[in-house]
Amino acid sequence: MIVIVILLGWVSGSFINYVSDVLPYKRRLVSPFCTDCEKPQPIINYLIWPRKCPYCNHRRNTRSWIVEILTILIVIWLWNEPSLILGFWLSALVLVYFGVVVIIDLEHHLIMHPVSIVGAILGLFIGIQLHGVFDTLLGGLAGFGAMLGLYLFGALFVRFIVRRNKEGFDDEALGFGDVILGGILGLFLGWPAIIGGLFLSILLAGVISLVYLLLNLLARRYRAFSFIPYGPFMIAGAVALIFFNSYFVRAFGG
Repeated sequence: MIVIVILLGWVSGSFINYVSDVLPYKRRLVSPFCTDCEKPQPIINYLIWPRKCPYCNHRRNTRSWIVEILTILIVIWLWNEPSLILGFWLSALVLVYFGVVVIIDLEHHLIMHPVSIVGAILGLFIGIQLHGVFDTLLGGLAGFGAMLGLYLFGALFVRFIVRRNKEGFDDEALGFGDVILGGILGLFLGWPAIIGGLFLSILLAGVISLVYLLLNLLARRYRAFSFIPYGPFMIAGAVALIFFNSYFVRAFGG
């Protein structure tokens, strides 16, 4: 059985890699291709070995190995964790979706609309099962509204403060994709858990940003007004509440 679970983990990780490789470039799911020369790749070459383009010798990045190994470990954990509120198959599906969101946002600073549509459908289905219709929809509205407020505040911050100090600066503190993601995670978590999920994401973002800042200062690579993708922190907050909620309950006596 463990062999089947490991194989399922590898397939899940390979799917996360495939979607993250092709969707940001083609905006749809197509056959695997080399991101360097854009020529199509044989399936065996792409998925198994030698994982390099037969035309330009460009190798797939290290991320593909990391994602597959981590996904295998996570799927093994899911299989051996009897207290999952979603069960094994739904839990694996949710984590595959979250993995796609995180990888694309880290590498391209995008929360893509096709990914958001899939997330909204999945979040609505799971949310209604866990929380009922009213709390699911209210959670989605609250998540969207809270992130919209942060988005508007960030836009004002960039417009009136950052651009005055850094001419030609065009980045955003938050993208509107993060706003949509807030609504999606609200569907998953429901009301009022979405508030806790967003609080956790802000806390994690603050801690990681501080560590990132200190490391850059020590390495003398500090760059003012540089922004870190926020989507992975939002996903981390949702994962904590969906999969580790029992630990929070025991920790805080809820």
